[in-house]
Amino acid sequence: MNWLRELLVGSGLGHVLFVISFVIALGLWLGRLRIRGVALGTTCVLLVGIATGHFGSQFPSHLYTDAEGAKHFVDPTILHFVKEYGLILFVYAIGMQVGSTFFSAFKKGGVKLNLLALALILLGVGAAMGIHYVAGVSTPVAVGILCGAVTNTPSLGAAQAAYGAFGGDEVILSNAYATAYPLGVLGAIFVFVLLRVVFRLDLSRERELAAPASEPTSGASSPTGDEPHGPTARVNASSVTKVFIGMMLGVLVGSIPIHLPGIAQPLKLGLAGGPLVVSILMGAFATKLHLHFILPPNSLLSMREIGICLFLAAVGLGAGPSFYETVKNGGLAWVGYGAIITIVPIALVGVLGLTVFKVDYFTLTGVLSGGTTDPPALSYSNDVAENNRPLVGYATVYPMSMFLRIITAQLLIVFMT
Repeated sequence: MNWLRELLVGSGLGHVLFVISFVIALGLWLGRLRIRGVALGTTCVLLVGIATGHFGSQFPSHLYTDAEGAKHFVDPTILHFVKEYGLILFVYAIGMQVGSTFFSAFKKGGVKLNLLALALILLGVGAAMGIHYVAGVSTPVAVGILCGAVTNTPSLGAAQAAYGAFGGDEVILSNAYATAYPLGVLGAIFVFVLLRVVFRLDLSRERELAAPASEPTSGASSPTGDEPHGPTARVNASSVTKVFIGMMLGVLVGSIPIHLPGIAQPLKLGLAGGPLVVSILMGAFATKLHLHFILPPNSLLSMREIGICLFLAAVGLGAGPSFYETVKNGGLAWVGYGAIITIVPIALVGVLGLTVFKVDYFTLTGVLSGGTTDPPALSYSNDVAENNRPLVGYATVYPMSMFLRIITAQLLIVFMT
């Protein structure tokens, strides 16, 4: 039975594939269970990943060590690839889905939605500064908690680069990030449910109100009539090739450095922001230009769900081995600080959006997910909404939010160190 032991707690590619598949399958099954009408959906993949990573790390003879000396149940190099590639698949599918409605939605209410996202970002930054100056938390811990609380990995990378330029130890940023990340995901979903309960929102009624105004997702029909894109449309090698060309261009755009005065490290849209921008443009203009870069809706949905599951499984498995130890050894306060940065801004902006800006609930959850760059929260919103409103809200604010999350993380390091 050595082969089975090697598959479960051993090494090699078979072990990685088995563990990731197990985490996704069990997480999706648990995510379907409803407790008082609430189901976590794909977010359970993250929780199962954390648990699997933790218990798997109890087999010390079969652990991997990364560049920072941390122990992992699964090869961290492969996990990093799976996480980033899953995120690219997810955001690219979102961009394709909302591309045809993105610019019309931005004209109708894009400024308003981006103002809400801006308020969300500034409140989070203010909370991180308060934790630093009032609670006496060090700058790298405060910034790492902020990055984890808003589930933004590119901002963590930017902050680490900036802190490294000062000669600081970047590992502490990673630990603070990993500690705050799980509640960053769950906290956003908790606020979504809380808003629904406090304002006594009837989801069926919200869906009825959203239905007349909802635009079909990108790829639902072909205005030119040259190529079918309905639910039964066939996917051929040519259309798949064009999708990979689009993702390649997205990675290229995301890698372009943007130099700003006073910032040591150049800014980048990253592996999430670049593909999202390119896919939105593809979804908006490809059909008009007879390029046909768009997949059928069912294919885009599958691509989106596979991407987010891979992303969450990799994040959970990566955070699992150190999560418990960090919390046990004094990191519980970090979890609390992260919860404050996550919950308070989302709750305040959520109330503002529903009462003052009069944004419908489903669009608002998309905006809040985009403002916190939180794909799992968006996935939950999609499951609840059963329409494309969360996707449109998310895509409308995501590019600006990603840019500001990256630059504010660097600015906090520069001015608070």
